[in-house]
Amino acid sequence: MRSKAAALLLLKADFQHIINVSGGIIAYEGGKAFGDEAFGMEYFVSGNFTDVFRMAYAMEEGLQQLYLLLEEMCDDEVVKHLLARLAQFEEGHKAKLETMFPGVLDGESVRSDALEGGFDRQQILDHFQARKVSSTEVIELGMMLETQACDLYSRLAEKAENDENKEFFLFMVGEEKQHLNFLSREFDRLLSS
Repeated sequence: MRSKAAALLLLKADFQHIINVSGGIIAYEGGKAFGDEAFGMEYFVSGNFTDVFRMAYAMEEGLQQLYLLLEEMCDDEVVKHLLARLAQFEEGHKAKLETMFPGVLDGESVRSDALEGGFDRQQILDHFQARKVSSTEVIELGMMLETQACDLYSRLAEKAENDENKEFFLFMVGEEKQHLNFLSREFDRLLSS
């Protein structure tokens, strides 16, 4: 019943390709995920520190670019302003990373389609393409992405193989929490107006 309700909510929100399996997860006979929660995490923690930093920086860059693309698609000035602020927030985050770890990028340009939390940028853009984007949707999107990133960095900190990587991931957790606090305040402001 919960998945049916969730599917109806997603359809009402104009999501496409929603599938609700009759009989629930027990009746599902397709491909299945395997392994525990940490499966695949070695991709993030086995590399050297420079690779870890680049991965985090690329995800911040990807999210900044998403916000800027959504801003271009938007007509509502209030929503455009919110998206611009969120993009500036990511720019500030990248600047903090570069200041905290000077010389890691060494003038290298980092561009990425990867988003915090591992979401697909094009899928999100397609969802918003044919609709009027509201401030509430932007805040909800930001909260979803930042929450996923916070969870990812927390798990990476637990699995870090050395103190430098652990310290870096914990720093990123703190940064994502700041982003979430900002979005939460914006959401509260919207609800009260």
